[in-house]
This record gives sequence, structure tokens and C-alpha cells, in this order.
Amino acid sequence: MLSNRICGEQSVLLKALQFIVFLALIPVAAQTTIIIQDIPPSTPKSDILYVAGSFNNWNASDPDYSFKLNADGKYGLTIPEYIDQSILAYKITRGSWEKVEVGHEGHPTLVRKFSPKKTSRDTIFLTVSGWADIIGKVKNARMVTVNVVKIPEGTPPEAPIYVTGNFNGWVPGDKRYELLKTSNGHWQTQVPVIFDLLEYKFTRGNWPTVEGKAYGRPRLNRKTKIEPKTSTIEASISHWEDQSFGLFNPYTLVLLLSAVQGLLLVLIINSFENNNKRANRFLSVLIFLISFALASRVSIYDRSVYEAFPRLALFPDIVYFLYAPIFLFYINQLLNSSEKLSRKTWFHFIPFFVQLIIYIQFFLEPTHIFVERGIIRLSHPPIYVAVSAAALLFNAIYWFKIRSIVKTYFSNMGNTISNYQNITYLKNIMVVKWVCLVFWLLIYLVGAIGILFNFDTINITNAMVDFNWILFSLTVYILGYFAIKQPEIFKIQPIEILENAKSVPNDREIIHLQSQLKTVMDTEKLYLNPTLNLPELADRLNSSVHIMSRTINEGFGKNFRDFVNQYRVQDFIERVEQEGYKNHTFLGIALDVGFNSKSSFNRSFKKVVGKTPSEYFNSPK
Repeated sequence: MLSNRICGEQSVLLKALQFIVFLALIPVAAQTTIIIQDIPPSTPKSDILYVAGSFNNWNASDPDYSFKLNADGKYGLTIPEYIDQSILAYKITRGSWEKVEVGHEGHPTLVRKFSPKKTSRDTIFLTVSGWADIIGKVKNARMVTVNVVKIPEGTPPEAPIYVTGNFNGWVPGDKRYELLKTSNGHWQTQVPVIFDLLEYKFTRGNWPTVEGKAYGRPRLNRKTKIEPKTSTIEASISHWEDQSFGLFNPYTLVLLLSAVQGLLLVLIINSFENNNKRANRFLSVLIFLISFALASRVSIYDRSVYEAFPRLALFPDIVYFLYAPIFLFYINQLLNSSEKLSRKTWFHFIPFFVQLIIYIQFFLEPTHIFVERGIIRLSHPPIYVAVSAAALLFNAIYWFKIRSIVKTYFSNMGNTISNYQNITYLKNIMVVKWVCLVFWLLIYLVGAIGILFNFDTINITNAMVDFNWILFSLTVYILGYFAIKQPEIFKIQPIEILENAKSVPNDREIIHLQSQLKTVMDTEKLYLNPTLNLPELADRLNSSVHIMSRTINEGFGKNFRDFVNQYRVQDFIERVEQEGYKNHTFLGIALDVGFNSKSSFNRSFKKVVGKTPSEYFNSPK
């Protein structure tokens, strides 16, 4: 019954993720018509209007993209159906970039953007406020020289290089600002000083070929404060986004290998035959969640993938409020046999559903707005900062709760189960999570210092975020290591948490039960059962767990595990000295007498005898 409920919860979670993927992967391709409703009165009547954009390589006078004057006095143009772009970026010109549209006061206008819908036809209505050659600020602006002293080695020899920025509305292929190679091997052009702060980037004519950082990472806008004496701006281009490894680089390979290993681990873990299938189902969901988040983060490093499915950038955030509750359920099912799922289980997912409500707006908004938000996200806008901060607090609370459960397990383990349980991997995972949380907090502290001292820390915090994802991926590597080296870790025996007994046995009852216990252990050899636990032993003697525990603690001066292992060690010694076991290995005999692993046997033997098995049998009797 519980198994069916768990499977049902997994099914609901997976269906929700599939729905999000469906929203993100809806293809877009449509016929788009642009209608210019009004143009400046100063527009020469003989001039032809054109649209230059991402779909025609920013050609300012492309005859295939010229407007026709309609009978109603408006200009119309239909972009061909074969244009299949999720975002159309464009500007209106009169045949050259010197005659591009500008704002009312002559300032450059930002590139117009539109996200086509999957419909038979889209129509854009717009108004042109002015023209650069008539009222543009560029005409009378002071010019500064942009001097590029170095470009990436892989730059195609014949490829043009442009500078784009707030001085031209961010047109990536503006012919006015093409850099020309000089005799000294540099590349130069001049740009107008329209604003005190010049923001700019270099491109090879379009956004897919914009400059970036190592490994395909986007770089923030360059910024230069223009002083009265500023005449030249020197720059160096280190990478082009389309030539920087993209999807495959050292950083993404670490995440990608972790994601693939996680999927393999899900198959391996579920192939084990053990008594913890309930716990391992939660572990499988947890590992799949981690792998999905890591793969999603890797995918956005490829520009072609990101341009086709930009909303994949949101998917890594699903771990914010899902990881901790699922990990908690796994720990409870693994270590505490009395922990049951209930309707209250869903309360743990309330923060995730709140996050889903916040994020759903990103799936519904036009693609170009989402992409711009994604670019701004590099600067950590408030909505992402708030969600991430809430997630940090949320995960910290769960970390301490899980730590408490693990500590309780350790304190009860010796009094409840008869073999040592190897849960080193849990300790390692908890340490990794603690480091992630501390590093997560440091990211906010570094950002706060930057704000207080007016210091730009964006590059630092972005690098710290990347490093934290590498730390997070270590979870899968740790599980993979232990799955190969010690597969028994996925067969941990759950324990029953001992509570304070309501009735206290007297000395006579303890002595009587102590005698019964000796007899049963000697005659029935219950210790040969490697999974023997306190509840089973108490049930055999028709006693309660609490009375049995107290009898062993007070009557024998040991905890349950040491009590049982003393019998196992004694039986082991007797068998080794028998002629019939001369050809058996120590480990084989140890498993025969009830130990479940070599490490458990060695630890118990030395605790009982004071020596290792080899030391004991090699020493003179």
C-alpha cells in the first residue's frame, strides 16, 4: 500500500516536470507582418523603408525586406514563413544605418524584438519617431576611438568585427561601427559619445558570434566612463561565444558526467535485492532530480540549444525546494523503520509549489522578454536573489533536521541492530551539503560587500555559483564510488527508535530474563542471523523492546550489538580451531557465524578479544 503511494507521488512529480518541459519546448514558427502606422513628417517621400534584423543579417537595404505603401497610408511588410526564429530582432531604416530610426529626442532606440507565436499569422503595429540623419544625436556627437589590440586566434580571417552598444541601440551588425585593421595589427573604429557611461560589446555581425568568456559563458557588457579627456578606449577580445567549446568544456563535462552517472546509478540501485526498496525508491527520485538539474544547466552552455529552448535555464532551479524534502524522506525510510508517509508529507512541497507559481509567469511571457531577463539574471535581479535566498534558508533548516535524524540513528544503532552499519557515505554527503550551504551563504556575503563598497562583484559571484554546482554534483560521484566499492550501503537495516519505557522492570525480572536470554542464545544460536535485531529478540522471549534492552544493558553491561557479537566472535574462534574449517577463510567463517561484512567482523573481533584475528591466532597460546 505504501509502495503504491510512493510510486504515485513519483508519478505526479514526473508528470509535473514533463508539463514544464512541454511548455518550454513548444516550437515557434509563424508568418509575421509588420505595419508602420506613422512616420515622422520630415521623412523624404521618395525614400524606401526597410527592416534590418537578425533574419537578414542586419542588411539595412535588403530589397526582400522593403516596405510597401498601402492604400491607407501605412507601410506593410510580411516576413517570409521560412523564417524560423524564436526571437525576431530588428530596426527600421531608410536604406542605410546612417538613416536608422531613433527616438523623439534623437537618442538611439533599442533593437525592437518580437516573439512569434505558433499561429497562422502575427501582426506587429509600430510607429517610427525619428531618423538618425535628421534629428539623431550621433550627427553632432563627439567621437572616441575604440582600439582592439587583440582578438581570438580562431577568428575567421575575412570575418568583420563590429562594436555594438548603447550608442546604436545594440545593433550587432551596424556597418557604421565595423572595426578596420590598422598597419600595426590593431582594429579600430570610432563611436559617438551620447551617454557618460559607454556600454558595449564586440560581435562578428550577429548575437551568436558575440564575444564571450571562456567555455562559452556570456560576458557582461563592457562599461567605460567617458571623461572629457577620453579619446581612445583600448580593449582586448579573449573569446567568441561560438568558438569557446560551448557544450563541451571542463566545467560542463564534470556536470554532464555526473548527470549520466546519476542515471546509471538509478538502474544499479534498483537492481539490488534488499530490505530497503522503499528508501531506494526515494534515493532514485533524488538522483534523477540531481541528474536532470545538472543536465539542464549544461544544456544552456550551447548557444544553439539555448536559443531554441531558452526556458531550460529555469530547470536547474527545481532543486531549490525539492532536493531537501526528498532527501529527508530517503533518510527517514532508510534509518527509521517506524517513519510512515502521510498526507502531511505534501506540506514539505509547499515552497516548491510557491516557486512554481512564481516561475510560471516566465513560461507564459514572450520569449524575447524571457531571454532579456535571462541576460539580466547574470546581474542577479531581485526576483532570483529572493528565491535563492529563501532556498538557502529552506535547505539549511532541512540540513539540521536530517543531521538530527542521523545522530539519533547512531545513538540507537548499538542498542537495536547486531551488525555495524557502514553509513560513511551519508556522512560524506552531509559534509558536501554543508560546504555547499556555507559557500552559498558566502555568495550573498560577497554580493553584499560589493553593494556596500560600490564594487562590482558579479563576475566573482557568478564564478562562485559555478563552483557550487560542481560541489553539488559531488553527491552523485560519492554515491557512485560507494555503489561500486561497497554496494551493501544500499542495504542498510532500519532501526526502531527507542523511547522511554512506561514501566520499569525490577531486579528479579531482569535476572529471570537474563537467564532465559543465555539459554536461547546458547541453544538456538540466534546470533547466526546477520539481520538479528532487538525487536526480533524481544519477540522471541515474549518481552518488550525496552525491557529487553535494559536487561542487556544492566544484566550484561553491554549494548545489544556488543552482546550479540560476543557470541559470534566466540563461535568464530571455536570454528577456526576445528579441523573441518582448516580450508575456510576468516571471512567465510565470519559470514557463517552472523557477521555481514569484513569490516564489521574485524571491528567486533578486536573489541571483544583486543587483537586482530591474525594477531590472535599467530600469537602463542
